[in-house]
Amino acid sequence: MLLSPTTLDLWVSSKLAGFLGHYPLFDTAVQSAIRHNVLGGVWYAAALFVAWVLGTRPGQEPTKRRSLTILLATAMAVLFSFPAAYLISWLPPSRYPGLADLYPAYFEGNVNLNSFPSQSVALYTPVAAGIYSLHRFAGVLLWLGLPLLVALPRMYVGGHYLTDVMVGFLLGMAGYMVSRYLLEPRLGERLQRFMDRPGAVRVFTELVVFVWILQIAVEFRDAGWLIYGLTILFTRLLR
Repeated sequence: MLLSPTTLDLWVSSKLAGFLGHYPLFDTAVQSAIRHNVLGGVWYAAALFVAWVLGTRPGQEPTKRRSLTILLATAMAVLFSFPAAYLISWLPPSRYPGLADLYPAYFEGNVNLNSFPSQSVALYTPVAAGIYSLHRFAGVLLWLGLPLLVALPRMYVGGHYLTDVMVGFLLGMAGYMVSRYLLEPRLGERLQRFMDRPGAVRVFTELVVFVWILQIAVEFRDAGWLIYGLTILFTRLLR
């Protein structure tokens, strides 16, 4: 469904775009950092990887179980974003009429046709929430990183509106709540026992976890075929 961003979205985006062009090197550095996952993915995936490694130590089963909860929560958040993107669709600020001229020519073009919701914020919100439940200080840093490292830079370069990141946060929290309070009590212990089985099962599940964390680091760019397939599936189911 094609809609238009709110007046507040347009106002915030135009104000942020007003800072562009004064320091071109800084502007391009921000965009490059986003594209190379320095602003977001690397730190959230690293925190999750450390939690997973700590959870493999004897006596740290609750940490490992919570790490599995976070992984499931990221999957739920991504899945929730597909119907949201189908129901609401609008061009990102850097491509939106009336705003596009505010973004400098030295920026790399935004190929996205829909910026709603922010999948980056949706993906990293459950990681921040889960790590916070394990380690308060690390969790606080990740919570602060959501607006400062994830949301604001992407809005600054014209990738998202304020509404995009707010809805992304809500979807991420929804994914975490479902995973933490619905799936973890019912499936967490059984899933952990299954993954701890010796032999090929353990090797395979550890590989899946490693690949999943790696994809979180790169915002699933290497799994574009999967995201495209799920998008088509949700589109057909919602017709």
